[in-house]
Amino acid sequence: MRRTVCGAGLGLLLGLFCAVMVLTGGVASANAAASGVRDDDFAAHGVALGEAVTQEQLTAAFGKLLYDDDVTRWGVPLKRYTFKKDVRVFVVQKTQRVAEIVLEKDAAAGRDGVRYGATSYYLQKVYGKAERVNLDGDACFISTNPADKYERLICTVDHDDGSLTSLRLTVLPLTEDEADAWATEGMLAADDGDADDETLANVLAGQAQIDTSALPASESPKLGGLTK
Repeated sequence: MRRTVCGAGLGLLLGLFCAVMVLTGGVASANAAASGVRDDDFAAHGVALGEAVTQEQLTAAFGKLLYDDDVTRWGVPLKRYTFKKDVRVFVVQKTQRVAEIVLEKDAAAGRDGVRYGATSYYLQKVYGKAERVNLDGDACFISTNPADKYERLICTVDHDDGSLTSLRLTVLPLTEDEADAWATEGMLAADDGDADDETLANVLAGQAQIDTSALPASESPKLGGLTK
């Protein structure tokens, strides 16, 4: 009789253990499936990439404006707005659409508790697995918006401990080779599509052929990076 009771108890424990493993495994699988970038990761303080904005809207979103200046990146004339709390926003001059948002130091904050100093492990837990790459001398994890391959989320991390130092949201090319490829695809040229379609071509509409006088005389000049 005692042997029967013990056997039944052991069976019950084994059943509970299996149930717990199934449940926790399911939760882990759900969490793994949920990790990865989402559309709302390509916006900050209510301002999204590709959105047409005014200076007043940017000030309302990011606080006190320190100064603004004109820059050119990959042949695209931009207005750079620098705000008090380590925030820079780049807006295409012609379309007034947001091309890039940079959040540094304490301003580097994303969803699910991502903030300045977050570990590489946690960044990948939230935004999904990404290979660590070197971009202009910085160590970065780069994630692409599944809904728009030209929108990237760049997590810049400390070279030594891998902790988050800045977040950068951009629709601009990241390298000279990429800029050349996009120009070939027409993504840096004028676009005649629907003005309400917030694709990269519309964000940068007509910009690549403006302000080219400073480029070196050549049969096939290379587009440069960020210049005054």
